[in-house]
Amino acid sequence: MIRANHNKYWVKFSKFYTKTLIGFFFGKVKYIGEYEEKDLPILMISNHFSFYDGFIQILLNRKVFKRRFHFMMLEKELRKTMMLAKIGACSISKGKRSSLESLDYAVELLENSENLFLFFPQGKIESIYTREFTFEKGLLSHILENAKTDFQLVFNINLINYGTNLKPDMCVYYETQQINENTNTEDVEKAFNHFAAACFTKQGAK
Repeated sequence: MIRANHNKYWVKFSKFYTKTLIGFFFGKVKYIGEYEEKDLPILMISNHFSFYDGFIQILLNRKVFKRRFHFMMLEKELRKTMMLAKIGACSISKGKRSSLESLDYAVELLENSENLFLFFPQGKIESIYTREFTFEKGLLSHILENAKTDFQLVFNINLINYGTNLKPDMCVYYETQQINENTNTEDVEKAFNHFAAACFTKQGAK
C-alpha cells in the first residue's frame, strides 16, 4: 500500500489550488453546521458525487477542523498521480491481501489527534440527488472494531444550490455525531441517512 507523505509545499499549493478551483466554478461556499473542538482525531464521512469531492473537504477542514488531511483511494489510481500522496492520499487495493494493511493504517491515523481521515461510504461517485446511502462494507467496520483511542465522527453532506446567478452556490453541511464502544456500521449508516435527509430538507427550504 501507499501511505500519505505530506509535503508542506504541496499542501500549501493544494490549499491555493482548491480555493481557486472552487472559486472559479462556484459562487458562494456556505458552511452550515456546528462543531465543538475536543482535541481528538476526526473521521469524516461524506457523500461522493463529483470531481470536486476532496477539494470541498479540504476547504471545510481548513475552515473548521484544522487537522492534517488524509483520504483513501484505489492504489491503481493513486499510482497514476503520486503527488496526491504529498497532500494526504493513501491507497487500498480491494480484494487483495494488502487491503488489510490499508485498513490498519486508517485505524493508525485515528490514533493521532492532529489527523482527519476522510471516508466516502458509497465507494463510488453517485448522483448528487442520491438520498439513500448504502455503505460499502469493510473500512468503517474495521475502524469501529479496532480503534484503540477515541475519535470524533463528523458527517458531511455537500449540495449545490442553483439560483439566478451564473455560478451555483455550494452548501457544505456538517455535524458531529455521538459514538461509543457499541456503535456499529449499521448505526452509523442509519444516522448518516437521517442527517442527509435533514440536509435535503434544509436545501429545499432555501
